[in-house]
Amino acid sequence: MYRVEVQVQTLRVSEWISRYCQPERFVPLCSACPQYGKNWACPPEMPRVQEFAKPYAYVQVIGLKVLYDEDVRAEAMTSQERTEELRQATYGAAKKQMLQALLALEEEFPGSMTIMAGGCELCKQCTRAEGKPCRHPREMRYSYSGLGFDLGRIAEEVLGMPLLWQNQGLPAYNVAIASFLHN
Repeated sequence: MYRVEVQVQTLRVSEWISRYCQPERFVPLCSACPQYGKNWACPPEMPRVQEFAKPYAYVQVIGLKVLYDEDVRAEAMTSQERTEELRQATYGAAKKQMLQALLALEEEFPGSMTIMAGGCELCKQCTRAEGKPCRHPREMRYSYSGLGFDLGRIAEEVLGMPLLWQNQGLPAYNVAIASFLHN
């Protein structure tokens, strides 16, 4: 069905921010996303990465590459609904496992912090849309792109996993990116 490859690279936080964080360029693009203003992990009103990352010296940039078998890609071509079902069963599941592993790592290294690509997916419906506080504030992690990072450059330059896009069906692979900040 699919297989997963993982790539991890260590950067200094100062280099990570100076080379790859451009909130003035990327955060405005978030307004076109259906999660904008409806997910606690997404803009508007996100913290500035320079502020919350200040205590950290290092960042492990983690790329999770979900490679699809040809039979899965062929099945995904049957309908957009089937594509999304397959993406959630593969990429979505792998991404959730990565988040759980990183949250466990945070427990082992108190004071560390994780950032995930995409909006938070812990709840079926985020409470932000209702104007209520987050149900899982200890597990929710900010969106990488919502903080203003250039995920395309990170995927290619840091991880060697260029992002692929496809109008119909599944690409050869999808990449989930996370970061683990620590000292």
